[in-house]
Amino acid sequence: MKSLKLGLKSIKVEKSNFAFCSLNSKVLLWLLLSLAISLIFFQEFWANLGTMLSPDWIFGQNHAAPWGVLGLCVIWLWLKRKNIGRDIELRQNPVFIPLGLALVVGAVLIPPSPDFLVFQVLLASLGVFVIFFGRGGRIPSILLTIYGFAISFPLMIARFAEGAYSQTAITPLMGIMTTLGYQIENQGQWVHFISTSGEPISVVITAACAGPATMGVFIAIFALMMLDIPLPPRKAARLFLFGVVGTWFQSLIRLIILILLGYHLGEDALWTAHSWSIYILFPLWYLFFAYIYFRQARGNSEKLQAV
Repeated sequence: MKSLKLGLKSIKVEKSNFAFCSLNSKVLLWLLLSLAISLIFFQEFWANLGTMLSPDWIFGQNHAAPWGVLGLCVIWLWLKRKNIGRDIELRQNPVFIPLGLALVVGAVLIPPSPDFLVFQVLLASLGVFVIFFGRGGRIPSILLTIYGFAISFPLMIARFAEGAYSQTAITPLMGIMTTLGYQIENQGQWVHFISTSGEPISVVITAACAGPATMGVFIAIFALMMLDIPLPPRKAARLFLFGVVGTWFQSLIRLIILILLGYHLGEDALWTAHSWSIYILFPLWYLFFAYIYFRQARGNSEKLQAV
């Protein structure tokens, strides 16, 4: 009897080792196939990767938001690696093969754009992952959707609501500045004023200036927080609305600061602040929002424990 138990135990160990080897083999195959697809179909990604990772591109061209959201998604992916491991199907499920192929084909057919180069490569890799591991692609799919939204939202605003979105910032900006006594004029998206040194300054406030990139980042991070520490629907809706209004308001504060600097210190000071102000104001605002979110989450947890 004892020898039989030992034999069964050794069989289980062998099966476990076999499954581990099978998983490692499939992961390696997935990596190699994903790399091959990217080298064949996404040569522009590899040609521009160095530029996209350069500080001038990230900060000088205001591409920090997509990289920041992607970094958070990667961190969340690592934190949920055990959940992904539980979802992984070692046997190839025929149900997921056409879905994975559709993702790969969709990635290849996306029109070439510098904004979507990273997304295309990740989408194709996800498609191969779904083919090999079935339901294991559930969490990566959610995270890629969040990342895709963060990069798509400002582009959609610029494409379909350029004028209207810019006016959500220009109208209150003009009202506040004129109420404070500043001589400032507005023609469409253009704002004109004369600095204290007599320098005439004209700036155009586009939809991008009104903060769609930071709004997309806020929504993406909020989604990640809800995935990690979910709140009851009503409380989540109230916090989300508060966060949207707060994100819009910090963009308005940024524009007010820029105009004030231009008015008192000149155009050079305005454009200098334009380059770095977003990297200070939005993180400060989101730290405040995260503090409120976690307080609400803790209060909800304490209520559940009391019940």
